[in-house]
Amino acid sequence: EKARVGGFVETCAAFHALVAAASRAHAMRHAAPFGIGDAEPQVNFGKLHRHVRGVVEAAAAGRTAARFAALGAYVIDAEARFADRRTVVAGEHQIRARHVVVATGSATAMPEIAGLDTVEFLTPQTVFGLTRRPGRLAILGGDGEGIALAQAYRRLGVDVVVIGRDSALAKADPEAASIVLQRMRAEGVDIRMHTDVRRIERRGKSGVRLHIADRNGTEEAIDATHLLVMGERRPLTAGLDLDKAGIAFTGHGIAVDANLRTANGRVYAIGEATGAAHSTHAAAYQAALVARTILSRQRAPFNPHAVPVTIHTDPQIARIGLDEAEARAAHRHIRVLRWPYADNDRALAERRTAGFVKLVTDRNERILGVSIVGAEAGEAIGVWALALSAGLTVNDVATYVPSWPGFGEIGKRAAMAYFSEAARKTGARRLFRLPRIFG
Repeated sequence: EKARVGGFVETCAAFHALVAAASRAHAMRHAAPFGIGDAEPQVNFGKLHRHVRGVVEAAAAGRTAARFAALGAYVIDAEARFADRRTVVAGEHQIRARHVVVATGSATAMPEIAGLDTVEFLTPQTVFGLTRRPGRLAILGGDGEGIALAQAYRRLGVDVVVIGRDSALAKADPEAASIVLQRMRAEGVDIRMHTDVRRIERRGKSGVRLHIADRNGTEEAIDATHLLVMGERRPLTAGLDLDKAGIAFTGHGIAVDANLRTANGRVYAIGEATGAAHSTHAAAYQAALVARTILSRQRAPFNPHAVPVTIHTDPQIARIGLDEAEARAAHRHIRVLRWPYADNDRALAERRTAGFVKLVTDRNERILGVSIVGAEAGEAIGVWALALSAGLTVNDVATYVPSWPGFGEIGKRAAMAYFSEAARKTGARRLFRLPRIFG
């Protein structure tokens, strides 16, 4: 009934394929406002599984050993370890290189919960292998991926409960998170945060019973047919013999400097091996920086705030740079500007008006960070990622012309609000009247 999807890239492909299918099902149920009759979708999990597998196979096709070999890379299919500061051993091969890049990724570590080892459970790698609809799915973990999966499975007709120790979407802007969680609860997702799972036991042939307790100590038993444990991502460094290469590391990952160089100057580390955020585009960005450093000998420091982060719920959440709390902690004076989706023509036409763009700047028009919650937030954040990487000011963004009607206009209106507030000040109004006085 379940099978492992594969590596991190394939897991991401499966995740997005599932979310896309759930979005279609949701649209069918809510077509009436457009003058189209609502229809309850007939979700066939067998066919859904084939859709997911097809997307995974297409994504994996460009990442085979044969393709890399065709591009001129020498591919060795063996586990690698360091023999000394500049020698890597892989199978029968000993490789002495001027530079080495460690990109071993991470693995999911399961939480220590009494009874977890006595029941069957799904992981982020096996959940996409489901070919039959779960009766009730319990998800342990309220991070972005867990919450997005909860919403997707609910839209596919599954009864879903989410259980987590911390706040749901804790890494997102709190205002943005509240909009998403309100939508999910309205759709029927049972969200239990600040809750501990005391123990788990088998119920029936394949079901589970979770004994939980909230922050007040009130205990409750929750039954489910399927259990998905999101777990914690931990870097894969065991077996590399990093100490033989003089590379400093901890349980949180390999220690690197701003240029992603380890304590061994010949060795770099990128991606999840460093304990950084778990995203393929962040690792790809780091890989490009390391390649530039090695090939051109020009230092290219990694800026984690230059990497956009998107949570693929509906509405989506996206951010780049500092959030409001981080900006207040780092800067004495900031300005927070907002513009709602409800004031956008495209959002009105598509009836996707929930959300806003929040822009955080300093007093000198410098953009510190942007948070977006709303339709296509992951796409709308792109212009802001470019703005931060290019050092553009809020004035630069206010003067660009986005497509119309489009969601990008919301960001521009937020930027224009910076100057609208200034125009309302008495001194500014007097200044604007000068041309009238002198003709």
